[in-house]
Amino acid sequence: MPIPIRRAAWFMGAIAGVLAGPGATAAAAAAAAASPPIDLLRFGDAGSEQAHGLRAVKSSVKAGAMGQSARVFLPLARDDWRGGEAWFKLRVEGTGQNYLSVRMWGEDVNANQATLYCDGKQLGYRQLSDVDILDQGGKYPAAPGRFHYLTHPLPLALTKGKDEISCRLRATGPIWRYGSDFARFQKPMSEPSRPFYALIVHREAMVPEDAVEGRAPAARTAALPPEGGAGEAVLATVRQRVDAQVRQLWSRKQPPSQLEIAFLAKTYNTPWSEGYRQRRSLDAIVAGLDALWASYQQNPRIAYYDKATPNEGWFGFGLVGEALQATAAQLQAELDGEVRAAAGGTVTRRHALETMFADSLAWNKRNRRLYTNQSMIKDLFGIWYNNEGLAAIGSAKAQPRASLLPLFYQSMGLEPWAGSLNEKGEFTYAVAEADAKFSVPRNYFETTGKGLTKELGYVGGYGEVLDWAAKIYEATRPAPGQPGDARIRAQLVAIARARSWFRYPHWDVAGQRAMRLEAAIGWRDVYAPSDVMYAQKPSWDASPLQVAVTTGDPYLVGYAQQMLDERQFFPSVAHMLETNTLRATLGMVDVIAEYEAMQALPRQPHRLPMSEGQPDFVFADEENGVLALKHGKEVLYASLYWRANYGISGLARVHYVTPVTDRVATVALDRQEYQPSGLYFTRPDNPHINGTRFSIRSPDDGSVWTAGERQPVARLPSGSVYMPGEDNAYAGRADYYQLRYGPYLIAMNSSSDQTFELPLPARARPVKELASGAAVPAGASAWRVSPRSTAVFYFGDD
Repeated sequence: MPIPIRRAAWFMGAIAGVLAGPGATAAAAAAAAASPPIDLLRFGDAGSEQAHGLRAVKSSVKAGAMGQSARVFLPLARDDWRGGEAWFKLRVEGTGQNYLSVRMWGEDVNANQATLYCDGKQLGYRQLSDVDILDQGGKYPAAPGRFHYLTHPLPLALTKGKDEISCRLRATGPIWRYGSDFARFQKPMSEPSRPFYALIVHREAMVPEDAVEGRAPAARTAALPPEGGAGEAVLATVRQRVDAQVRQLWSRKQPPSQLEIAFLAKTYNTPWSEGYRQRRSLDAIVAGLDALWASYQQNPRIAYYDKATPNEGWFGFGLVGEALQATAAQLQAELDGEVRAAAGGTVTRRHALETMFADSLAWNKRNRRLYTNQSMIKDLFGIWYNNEGLAAIGSAKAQPRASLLPLFYQSMGLEPWAGSLNEKGEFTYAVAEADAKFSVPRNYFETTGKGLTKELGYVGGYGEVLDWAAKIYEATRPAPGQPGDARIRAQLVAIARARSWFRYPHWDVAGQRAMRLEAAIGWRDVYAPSDVMYAQKPSWDASPLQVAVTTGDPYLVGYAQQMLDERQFFPSVAHMLETNTLRATLGMVDVIAEYEAMQALPRQPHRLPMSEGQPDFVFADEENGVLALKHGKEVLYASLYWRANYGISGLARVHYVTPVTDRVATVALDRQEYQPSGLYFTRPDNPHINGTRFSIRSPDDGSVWTAGERQPVARLPSGSVYMPGEDNAYAGRADYYQLRYGPYLIAMNSSSDQTFELPLPARARPVKELASGAAVPAGASAWRVSPRSTAVFYFGDD
């Protein structure tokens, strides 16, 4: 008997009893669009603050942007993580969903945070949850020249039956989300908060505009002078840094680590480097191999967990395998030399390396990883390059390359991910042998059909896997300069093009026009906006030209040329230089050659889709529940499947950019349909995250409003195991999502075999459906949304 589809239009605490039919949601939203705010507190305005009973400590009022007043919160004391506070009351409506938006000037930046407590409990979570705290801070200006809004849903349990709530706003210092204890997690508040201009309580999802908003500045790219001198200076700095590192490793008495061995091997084959074909580099590599063998004999676990690698547990001895692939031809005599064995006597270096590579390879095959970027790294270094190390020393234990290619096909999303291999060489569909925590069904792909990574939902920074994907393609080349695997190259291009929809027009720190990565709707992104980005993210491991030069794809080359034209390549390299680590230095070695290769490529007409002057479009990836839309001068990003790690959340995340304002909003979906499993996830009383994996608490943390709420778990496909509080790729996925936000009505069908009907509001004239471009007659009352399709209706004035 089929499981019935559940229709839901609810948020927080309303799962059991508030089920809505699909009827009048769009019409209701349209009517609400003109409604005034429920309440408006203007910070720094004496009359408004007095009317709300505001009192504050360690806080001051300042004259802000565009003649508006604002309030800032000051640090309490040196090295204290806490800052100033304010207490006040806000009006609410006791029935239905209320939203709270904070208004800030789009050019104010720092990483401090602000948390709101209402009627004694915390609102939202501090990191990577479906509902954020009031302000998580930022790295770059969100909206130069205009105001910026962050919108949060108020829990129904907070506002039900009330017309007023008592609130406390507290500023705190930044957090480091990977901190293993409170001291590492919570950083001191060392500077004042960014100014807060207003708090607005409203009923409609989109906060109404203020009378004073500002306007985005005009682009200044065309007025920029040529980059020649400044660019050459940046490249000269790259050369100096790389060569200084080579000389430092030559002169040091301590043998090089794995990462240092990889660096020496890379520069040994780089013609412009001082390390090019230098015997001193080979001697240092041999010394490093001997030291690694000695360490391995004392502690064989370094075959799996070497702290000298970027992520212990992911690389094994793969960095050494990659290095030997590049230098073994010059080390044949040394490989036949002898090294001490812990049990006594000696063995050849070949035998020692064979033992280490074989051990590391076997363990990494039994312990693959599921998240896309991690799967790529593990399969590339933990498995492939360990095997390349065996091949480089002539070991009979090296597997044919063709036998390992299927692992690359899996991590690149070309074939279903089959998990770790057991002792018999059989796939387990789990991340580690006998570990069912992250098990997946037999048809789980690491990327969507449209090329986005599937780290649960859309991710910004962590979704930028092009450096690893390009390295995978490079690894399949039979020799340098020869073509690699054709399937992998095609998928690399597909992934890169899929990322192109998620760069939007913005500004760099100098106020020049640039394209930035969309991060406000990213599942694993804390700060928005994110980095300047074109064809590829400039990372610790690769330059922003890597994928364009590696593939020669005309679209990707065009995007890279756009970066050069808009004078953003050299600033991106300069940004790479700010990371003072060996890993970053290693990632810079190819920058010069890639820049020279780019100069030789023919001009391409292609520019990033969101660029000014490009055609309007709707890009939707129904597998990830994500939408990117360009409509005139407006940009709309939406994650309709929003951080639902553990169960159906009923929430969406929207980033709406216009010339006048910038809004980031977490809002309740109008309608969501899914197939229930009968299971529920109960939210823990955890102030940091909506889950059980992170239990750090501050000394004065209290309860959160959402504690105890039950989220229904969607039906999981056969082969997927649900563990409450652990990430699950299916527990929060719906078949259909519907949202009205401002002038846009969005309907997304994520199912592969169902059709849904989207009711359209009554209107006097045709309405435009943006995905198809169709003009829908005024008399049409519904639109059929077919499987794996998305419809977007615009109810504003074109």
